Amino acid sequence: MRRSLMKDQSDDKGFRYSRDRHCGVTVSSEFYQSCPMFFTREGSQLNLIGHYRGGSAFLLCNGPSMIKNNLSLLSKPGIMTYGMNNGPKTFRPDFWTCVDDPARFLKSIWLNPKVAKFIPMASMEKKIFDNETWEMMNVKVGECPNVIGYRRNEKFVADRFLFEDTINWGNHKDYGGGRSVMLPSIRILFLLGFRKVYLLGCDFIMSEEYTYHFDEQRSKGAVNCNMSTYKRLKDEYFPQLKPFFDAEGFEVYNCNPDSGLKVFPHISFDDAIKEASSDLGDVANERTWGMYSKPSEKEKWKDELPEDKKNNLKCLQVDKPQPVIEVAIEQRAEPVAEPETVVQKTETSTNIVQPPVDPVVLVTQVDPSIPVTPVIEAKYTEEDDYDEDEDSDNSEDADGDNELQKPLEGKPTKQAEQIVEQPRQPQQPYIPPETDELTEGFQPPKVKI
Repeated sequence: MRRSLMKDQSDDKGFRYSRDRHCGVTVSSEFYQSCPMFFTREGSQLNLIGHYRGGSAFLLCNGPSMIKNNLSLLSKPGIMTYGMNNGPKTFRPDFWTCVDDPARFLKSIWLNPKVAKFIPMASMEKKIFDNETWEMMNVKVGECPNVIGYRRNEKFVADRFLFEDTINWGNHKDYGGGRSVMLPSIRILFLLGFRKVYLLGCDFIMSEEYTYHFDEQRSKGAVNCNMSTYKRLKDEYFPQLKPFFDAEGFEVYNCNPDSGLKVFPHISFDDAIKEASSDLGDVANERTWGMYSKPSEKEKWKDELPEDKKNNLKCLQVDKPQPVIEVAIEQRAEPVAEPETVVQKTETSTNIVQPPVDPVVLVTQVDPSIPVTPVIEAKYTEEDDYDEDEDSDNSEDADGDNELQKPLEGKPTKQAEQIVEQPRQPQQPYIPPETDELTEGFQPPKVKI
């Protein structure tokens, strides 16, 4: 590590003398040197004790009742959320905790850098599971972003719970069993400095039909195991912890009026949101004008000018674009005399020379930069009504594809010309057979385009 140049002396002075050096930070009502609680994958200490001092947080339990609330309110400024296990499927929290094998939890949790993940140190070198391809990934927990390790213990003692040097998650089976991810979640919130916690989705009831607020089945044995843990939490652990919580000013509220956990007082979800965000004030309408003035000049800028007097707002005025009105304009070519078909006869054949096509073009004028594709409007006369036998040889186009037939208005005909988007090729002349009896008396029709 190289020494910096031009260090800010005020920062250095505040760091050294604002309180006794190396005194630590507060986790209770007094200052003391804190024990390392959080670690990197390599075992380095991450001192997060009291980082969110005095804050409020919602602990998102996984009971189905959670989705009865307007969860979008959890995204309001100032609202902090803490999730457990696969609960982030419903709502992505700011913090998250697990105690079981990492392969049981969503890939999108592990790989999401926005979620601070508190996990047991024993899970750091385990691989995660891809719930899309349904196979193990070659990625270890310690390689995922924003992962914070902690150490556990498996002997619950109420008067040690808030202050012991590792984090308790219940009792080992040798001490009666009853372990839950809810216990380390509450302890971590306390260590981080939160002093008001709202329980959301804390139902403490489960059956094979009533499991979680996300899609997951539970066998009868798993249901019985969870119900046994709920009983220990509501009848033993939390009643013993409540006096120690109160002594430290650590308030816990339950937002579910029908919860099986009755130790903590109830508060409605809406009231909890108001309490948790009240310190921020009216964020949507808060004032910024005059905030950059010097502290000694704040009084001068106390009375805010009306918006029409603020020159700085002119750069924020954006002219609204005028609506584009599309007008269809029909443009037709000047009428010209329609030349008649010229018939050239020879001794053995008769050739029909077609006049050049003079199309009628329909143009929709919207934007000059957009190219316009002409549409050919065919004209018909009664003389176009060919005999079926005579026209049978010309019933296909040059590529051998049958043309789209369209009946004419007025007198029905047996053949109609195809309307195409591009100018069509001149019609192939009618060439009758070379036998005299078929050509004798033949009068080719006159065609007008």
